[in-house]
Amino acid sequence: MRLVGSLTVAALLPVLYAQDGGAVEGIVVNAVTGVGIGGATVRLTFRQDHYETVTDGAGEFRISGIKPGDYVAIAEKATYSVPPSQAFRRAQVHIGSEKEPVRLRFELLPPATLRGRVFGIDGNPAVRAKVDVGGGQVRTTGDDGSFVFENLPPGSYTLVARPQASASASRVQDGVRTEILPTYFPSVLDLAAAQEIRLQSGADQSGYDIRLQAAPVYRVRGVVLDSSGKPSAKAVVGIVSKAAGGSARGFISVPYGPFGVTDGPLRTHDSLIEPAVTGSDGGFEFPSVPAGDWILRAESDTVHDEARQRDLMLYGGEEIHLGRDDIDDAQIQVLPSFDLSVSFELSDGSPAPENAGFQVAFLPEDAALPDVVSRRAEPNKPPRVENLQPGRYRIQARTLFDTPYYASRIMVGDAEATGQAAELSPASPPVRVILKPAPMLRGVVKEGEGSAVIVWPQSTAPGDFGKAIPCGAGGNFETRGLAPGDYYALAVDRYDPREMTTAAYLRGVISHASSVRLEEGASASLELSLR
Repeated sequence: MRLVGSLTVAALLPVLYAQDGGAVEGIVVNAVTGVGIGGATVRLTFRQDHYETVTDGAGEFRISGIKPGDYVAIAEKATYSVPPSQAFRRAQVHIGSEKEPVRLRFELLPPATLRGRVFGIDGNPAVRAKVDVGGGQVRTTGDDGSFVFENLPPGSYTLVARPQASASASRVQDGVRTEILPTYFPSVLDLAAAQEIRLQSGADQSGYDIRLQAAPVYRVRGVVLDSSGKPSAKAVVGIVSKAAGGSARGFISVPYGPFGVTDGPLRTHDSLIEPAVTGSDGGFEFPSVPAGDWILRAESDTVHDEARQRDLMLYGGEEIHLGRDDIDDAQIQVLPSFDLSVSFELSDGSPAPENAGFQVAFLPEDAALPDVVSRRAEPNKPPRVENLQPGRYRIQARTLFDTPYYASRIMVGDAEATGQAAELSPASPPVRVILKPAPMLRGVVKEGEGSAVIVWPQSTAPGDFGKAIPCGAGGNFETRGLAPGDYYALAVDRYDPREMTTAAYLRGVISHASSVRLEEGASASLELSLR
């Protein structure tokens, strides 16, 4: 994977100038050590014109003979990444008639290394165990149980180890079947108890050892039925922990933007149990499932809907509890879904602008059902939500970008649905989102160019909406779209959306944050210092 670099503060001026004939020179450096990075690619792009070169051993480069124009300049090297404060920030490099070449400086974060060992339940090294850090990156342990992940981008990781197949064979004692199960760092079976590992740029971090754990397991068998009660072949059945499925839904925007406060980090591992596919009789089986509360979710094979003239997948779900006996009679019925239109209007009843910048999320109270979000199917037509299952939903209107409005009310027809669950069915009227003028928040962070400001409601509860705002030249920031209310604001030099959107993190930094009240249609200003 090739990750794009970005310019440091000195190179982020709106317009830079070079001599006639076009010349750009500079250096690409390691953001941690300041040492030049050899072999990095530097590119300049303007319309159809494209120039690139590779840095020498000292990280220096020069491009000459460039046509006049306003170019985007980037630097990249495999395994290196962009400092979070500079992600997605681009500068125009103006090539004109000036005498001196443009001087640029790029900074890239070096990769990290993660090391550890896996041990069996007997304390001996676990040979040929599979270790996973997410994102498809898996390593196999050696004879001493060791593993190493090199060239990892800095950030947060969840580590899990799976025993080789022969080591996880079932054992029966006193009528109870146990197996060695996938185990998270630091040697726990529950994802909620897993410890997030933070890798620093350029670091070689070791000691992340996992001792595999065993626990009672149970068989789950069942059948998937279609809406007429007949077996549904080729349906995909997944099983997830109810604790994970029932946690507060979060969403984040990368690198900045709106977010939902969560009750824990957004994890990269949803389930370590492979899905099952039903046979011709609609049957499925999970041979080894640990004790606990679980959710079975089924998706049918593709079905063509003549009325809507498109292919659909039908969904169904069932909650089960394991802790004493196997389950051999689970039954999931996949039911026809329905579509629901969504409209946006201003508080005076007039239609909202088409580009109001909102997405509507439907969050079911029944954890067995999937979340669904609205989309605009065709230009100049109202957005709609597709493939809803009958049930009770909490409806949220989320801003996708800065907008002069906030969602003051959500209605299902003429019935109030703001902050409460609504029963939805094929007979439900359209969802109406009522918009009002949003507050404006602007300010400055002292010596904060390239930093970020996190703003969140003072209730600091899972499900609250906050926003991460980048700081531009001089540390200035500005945003719209938040609802009126009392908020905290915190300036940080590095914004990590996975870590910094949790209720636990935000509660822990309240003492360092500033308070601000936002009022409908009004402006508020802040002066902040970096934490």
